[in-house]
Amino acid sequence: MPEPPKGPVAGEPTSALLPYTRHAIGATDRSAVLRALDSEALARGPEGERFEYALAEASGVPHAVAVSSGTAALILALRALGVRPGDEVIVPSLTFVATASAVVLCGATPRFVDVEGDTLTLDPEQVARAVGPATVGAIPVHFAGHPAAIEPIRAALGPGRFVLEDACHALGASSFGRPAGSLGDAACFSFHPAKVITTGEGGAVVTRDRELAARVRRLREHGLERQPERFVGLGLPAGLAAEECGAWVYEQHAFSSNDRLPELSAALGSSQLRRLPERVERRRKWAEWYQQALCGCEALRLPREAAGQCSAWHLYAVRLRRDRTRVGRAALFESLRRHGIGVQVHYVPVHLQPAFRRRFGTHWGQLPVTEEAYLGLLSLPLFPELTTTDAARVVALLCSELGCNP
Repeated sequence: MPEPPKGPVAGEPTSALLPYTRHAIGATDRSAVLRALDSEALARGPEGERFEYALAEASGVPHAVAVSSGTAALILALRALGVRPGDEVIVPSLTFVATASAVVLCGATPRFVDVEGDTLTLDPEQVARAVGPATVGAIPVHFAGHPAAIEPIRAALGPGRFVLEDACHALGASSFGRPAGSLGDAACFSFHPAKVITTGEGGAVVTRDRELAARVRRLREHGLERQPERFVGLGLPAGLAAEECGAWVYEQHAFSSNDRLPELSAALGSSQLRRLPERVERRRKWAEWYQQALCGCEALRLPREAAGQCSAWHLYAVRLRRDRTRVGRAALFESLRRHGIGVQVHYVPVHLQPAFRRRFGTHWGQLPVTEEAYLGLLSLPLFPELTTTDAARVVALLCSELGCNP
């Protein structure tokens, strides 16, 4: 078995059920939240602005808009991009339901497209075949933290169509030296506790487009415009112009909900973001360790990085080669869980979910690469604080079940 990554990784198993991921809250995080609690603003205050500035810098773009969740980020970004009923948006099915649900909640239709066999990200060739007259754009998902092939996807879409990165797994990843989040027209992040950094719950839209960012800001707060230079007027009678532009005035330019990120969450996010490089590096080292420890197991297909891509390794998702083992994925999952290894499956393909099958007529056999991947996928525990003892236990139990030598 290979040497473990250097750092604070030795020790006993950390829990009865070792989870596939675990968030980490430290003393600096607690101090940041307490500082926010002592401030005069618990909403729409300076913590949110600081977090947005740091996140934009980390993403290699000038604009970031923090919101209440990754799902909210997807919905608001799509609305800001102009998606409306009658439109079609190309999406993968191998993703969390939020990616496609956001399209539906904008009144549009998700067009499911298969993924590449190696990276499990959108296949540009399949994207090109799926483009039709109603296609307005695509949402490539950076599956498990591995960047999708954004430029080939953009070329496959053709001019006048957007590329919205679902980068919810990929904060800290990069493609040919460019940060995930800077590759498309806009990108969405999630800060759920399972992600690389957390704000408790939260998300963000990042973009180079100033006007797009302004639209997202309006939409995250009931569609309100608070900048006087953007006012269009309230329609008051002549002679009452002063009543249309006072410091209290706001205008509602669209119908939307409240998706702001609280100051406490933003403060936590800023603190966590300072440790992003080291946390991603730890994830990358553990992924490399798994690669070396499992490379001799012929029953598994290991994940890999495509040339020029640097994954954030949000997940370490192996695939069971069903033709090389008598152990089924379901049985393997249950056995590992019984032995305290909290493996998970990412994801049940969206096109097989009852809500999508009823509404859009999707079905098994539609996306062969996605469906075959689903039957073998298994996410192993991977997080920066993983210990040598726990990682060795994962490999030993997995290889024992599959009959291969670690």
